[in-house]
Amino acid sequence: MFNDCSPDDSQSIIDEYAQRYPDIVRPMRSEKNLGVGRARTEMCKQARGRYILSFDQDDIMLPFDLASVIAMMDAHPNYSASYARKFLFNDNGLTGEVHGGEYSEFNAFFTPKININAMVIRAEALAAHNYFEPVANSGINDDVYLMMRLAADTDIHYDADTPRTLYRVHDKQNSRLLDAAAQEPFRWMGEQMIKLNPELYQSVLNLNPPPLTPENRHLVLGYLGLAMFLEQSNKVLATRLVEKALQIAPDDLGAWEHKIYFSYLRNDVQFIEDVYRSALGCLPYTLPVRCMMFNMKLVALRNMGLEPSQDLQREWSNMYHEYWKPPKIVLDNLPKPGQKTQPQK
Repeated sequence: MFNDCSPDDSQSIIDEYAQRYPDIVRPMRSEKNLGVGRARTEMCKQARGRYILSFDQDDIMLPFDLASVIAMMDAHPNYSASYARKFLFNDNGLTGEVHGGEYSEFNAFFTPKININAMVIRAEALAAHNYFEPVANSGINDDVYLMMRLAADTDIHYDADTPRTLYRVHDKQNSRLLDAAAQEPFRWMGEQMIKLNPELYQSVLNLNPPPLTPENRHLVLGYLGLAMFLEQSNKVLATRLVEKALQIAPDDLGAWEHKIYFSYLRNDVQFIEDVYRSALGCLPYTLPVRCMMFNMKLVALRNMGLEPSQDLQREWSNMYHEYWKPPKIVLDNLPKPGQKTQPQK
C-alpha cells in the first residue's frame, strides 16, 4: 500500500493493514507527491505477484470472479490485460454514464474504450511496457497511454459479462479538473505511438500497408485508426483509411463505427442505412454492437442536417435503456444517496 503524501489519515490505515496482514501488505510512502501515474508505477515495481489489479481508493469494486479471469489469462498468454465496464455514480446515485466497451484494434491508439478500474494486468507485460509513463500536458491519461502501448503488440481482453466497478464522480476529482487543462493529450500520445515504427506508419498513411501478419496486425490496424484520427480534417483521406481497415479486417467494429460516421459525406440517407446494415451483417449481432452502430447512424443523419424521425428516436431510446440498464449487481452495491463510501476492513 502506497501513501503519496496524503494529508488525511491514510498512513494510519495503511499501518493498521500492515500489522494485521504482514505477509500481504507492505507499507510504502513517498516524501513528495508523485501523482497517480508515478505512484502506481512505484507500487507495481514493488509487487511480487504475476498480476496487478488497478483500483482507485474512492470507488467500489463489484463482486466478480477474479479467479476465473486469472485462469483465463493463464491459459491465454497473448492477453496482457482484462477489463470490464464501470458504472458512474455520485452522491445522488447513478449518473447514467457507463465507461468501457467492446475492444477494437482500429480504435486502440486513439480514445480506446478501455477501462483501467479493476483491470487485471499481467505484471511482466506491465514492466515490459514501462509501467504508467506520464503524458505531456496532462496530469492524467497515463493509464490510457499504457493501454495504447500494450495494444501495440499484445491482445487485451474485454469482459462483457460482468461490470467490475462503481466509479465515484465529483466536481473536485483530478480527472475532471485536469481534463479541462489538458492540451490535446491524445494527439501527443498518438505521435509517441508513431515513433514505435515510423516507416510502417508512413506506409499506412500512404494507403499502402504491408500484408497483415500475426506479428504486425496490432500496429497496422492501430496505425490506420490513428492516421484517420490525426488526419480527420482531410475527409477523403480519412474515409480511405477506414475503407482500407475494413478491407483487411472486416470484423473490426471500430472501423465500422467510423465507416458509418463518414457515410454522411455522401449526403444520401439510403447510403447511411446501407452502410449500417452492412456493419450489422459483418459484426456479432449483439445488443452492445447494435447500440453502437445505431448511435453512429443517428450521428451521421444529424451531420447531414437531418433530425431522426420519432420512430428512430424511440428505437434508439429503447435500445439505449436496455443496454445501459444497470444489472442487479450494480444496484445491490450502489450506496444510498448521501452515503459515503468507506474502506472495507
